[in-house]
Amino acid sequence: MSIQSELELEQLRMVGRIVRLALNAMSAAAEPGVTTAQLDAVCAKVLDEHGATSAPKKVYGFPGTSCISVNDEVVHGVPGARVLQLGDLVKLDVTADKDGFFADAAVTVRVGAVSATADSLARCAEKVSARRVLDLRNRKLVLLGIS
Repeated sequence: MSIQSELELEQLRMVGRIVRLALNAMSAAAEPGVTTAQLDAVCAKVLDEHGATSAPKKVYGFPGTSCISVNDEVVHGVPGARVLQLGDLVKLDVTADKDGFFADAAVTVRVGAVSATADSLARCAEKVSARRVLDLRNRKLVLLGIS
């Protein structure tokens, strides 16, 4: 998608904010004893409250509103009856559509205290992700001729 106006940029930002709200709510709800289906319901509620829809469900017929992967599941896990346990690493992935504008983001959440290996893995992924976002922001500034 190429943004052609300030209005389109604002619409893209709006759906991005909705995705962030969904991820924040899901992250807060990720506790021992909660199922991935319950986390998915949190996502569905946030999207619905803000007039957005699940892009994977709409476009691909994905069975969940969000993708939720636990521990060794890499990405795009289907929410269901799996119960979160203390020490799990949970990947939450939300892609939303609002008025034809799409946003996609993911986070990794620690369920309570995790092993040193799991924490190291999560910290490494977070560091790489943050560095990549900074690289993209810097690239945008260069493309815009801002130094």
